[in-house]
Amino acid sequence: DTGPLLSRHDRILILDFGSQVTQLIARRVRESGVYCEIWPFNQTTPSKIMEFGPKGLIFSGGPMSVYQEDAPAPDPAIYEMGLPILGICYGQQLMAHQLGGKVEGDPHKEFGRAFVEIREPCALFEGVWHPGGREQVWMSHGDRVTKLPNGFRIVGTSDGAPHAMIADDKRHFYGVQFHPEVVHTPHGAALIRNFTHGVAGCSGDWSMAAFRRESIQKIRAQVGGAKVICGL
Repeated sequence: DTGPLLSRHDRILILDFGSQVTQLIARRVRESGVYCEIWPFNQTTPSKIMEFGPKGLIFSGGPMSVYQEDAPAPDPAIYEMGLPILGICYGQQLMAHQLGGKVEGDPHKEFGRAFVEIREPCALFEGVWHPGGREQVWMSHGDRVTKLPNGFRIVGTSDGAPHAMIADDKRHFYGVQFHPEVVHTPHGAALIRNFTHGVAGCSGDWSMAAFRRESIQKIRAQVGGAKVICGL
């Protein structure tokens, strides 16, 4: 139970849809000074999210296709909570699919280094990338968004993903087909920081050192003069 301990820190919630690199998303968020947790998508409800109190949500990647019958997906009510959302790879496709867009299989699957063309300004890459630029990213996908939901615009494209970066500025929903959490996207950490700080408004006042100190204080207050057994 970390709720009371971290009540004064801004926080981000990451929903895991099975990506092999979800932990890297958490690492990037924490490196930017923001506390976050990873929750399985199927153990997450709007009421639990509200209780946790995040300032934004990140949807991870995943190995499945959103149009499959048993594809992992959150409660659609999550989009009505007023929280900023960043969808990564499968997370982008999932958001587009659930909000009325279209996702299809791509005969030209992408895996590895790719380049995105920056088309329009966007809060997600403000101060990092600029319209007209061509930036290196890391792609790993067999599907792609082929039709945007209402309210979204294309802010970046690539040869294999015409909707490589999308934005709904009013609702603060953003999606990227590439993986910003891996080092193979050189400016990926800065993009995630733009989401956590610029879009979601996190202050960035959290650190692992502070977490350790606060955890020790909490345990001492809880245990008092009793004895503790630690199984590691």
